[in-house]
Amino acid sequence: MKNIKTFLIQTIDNMITYDFSFTLIEAIKYHNWYNNKKVYDYWLQEDTVLNYKEDVIDTIPIGSVDFVLKYLNDYYDINNIKPLNIPQELMKPEYTKRWIKTVKTDSDTINTGSPIFVKDNTKIKGWTNIVEYNRGYPPGEYLISELIDIDSEWRVFVFNQTLYGIQNYSGDFTMFPDVKLIKEMIKNYNNNGAYTLDIGINNDGTFIIECHDFFSCGLYGFSDYKMLPLMFINTWNKLINTK
Repeated sequence: MKNIKTFLIQTIDNMITYDFSFTLIEAIKYHNWYNNKKVYDYWLQEDTVLNYKEDVIDTIPIGSVDFVLKYLNDYYDINNIKPLNIPQELMKPEYTKRWIKTVKTDSDTINTGSPIFVKDNTKIKGWTNIVEYNRGYPPGEYLISELIDIDSEWRVFVFNQTLYGIQNYSGDFTMFPDVKLIKEMIKNYNNNGAYTLDIGINNDGTFIIECHDFFSCGLYGFSDYKMLPLMFINTWNKLINTK
């Protein structure tokens, strides 16, 4: 396994569960066939335990958010990854098509006059909810926005500021997003790594929902075998250097 990037793929009850795990395995087989040698390797496992500490440097966990975060905590002493949510560069009305802002509060209520969507802006899988008017939520830093209709939702796959795929994951698949606007977002977002950009469509057009670092993200049919392992590796290198 020395010098070969190896993916530790999570199983649950001895079953491969996530779509990105199935697709990554096929991508690994493709690269090894195309290069006529073992470029990548993988094994399946329920937990994050490694038999040899020297394997850590060449091993990348693939699984649920909890699975990946546990591996980061166990072997790199990293216990929190901040979500991308909506990057500052994309906090523009032409991209959001709704009022949206970041708030820091020590109180448990914010009066907006209407229900709002509230999402933790400091950690993945933090407190997230729809909060009714004049209702409370825990103190902290949040991304808050007005509630809007979403008729169709799409996941955009980006690496090195290049668009590699757009997949529908909810709603009307016949409502295709504005690709020109998506490419403008990618150009204006200062991120040369791998990430997904979730896009919504309603009567006002195409808009950003949120972004995610490229791990534990559903692919919904995205299957670029050439790029997929590189995207996972790129994001992993970012995560282990978050300190």
